[in-house]
Amino acid sequence: MSELLDVTTRNIEDVTIVDVSGRMDAATSRDVESVLNSLIDGGSRKLVFNGQHLSYISSSGLRVILASLKRLRQDGGEMILASLQAAPLEVIKMTGFDRIFTICETPEQAISRITS
Repeated sequence: MSELLDVTTRNIEDVTIVDVSGRMDAATSRDVESVLNSLIDGGSRKLVFNGQHLSYISSSGLRVILASLKRLRQDGGEMILASLQAAPLEVIKMTGFDRIFTICETPEQAISRITS
């Protein structure tokens, strides 16, 4: 992973939490894309994108999460965004992605929503 970005995953039952820290820009988005693609290719269908420590997201980052959401939904899956900081949340709202994604305040809320 880039020193500007850290991506870790953890599982709670059949939900995979993807914790993303740092800046998700043109240089680092490929790291997130690789992790998300590996999870989806491996059969994960319920993902929570935890942006608690995500300080920035560019159009490249938006493309990555949108492409992953489309793949998941084609296979009956879902990805929920959770704990977004103010700056990434503002970008998501400005681009209208808040009408595409479900956004929860906490990963716990997202887990509850995705498993119901």
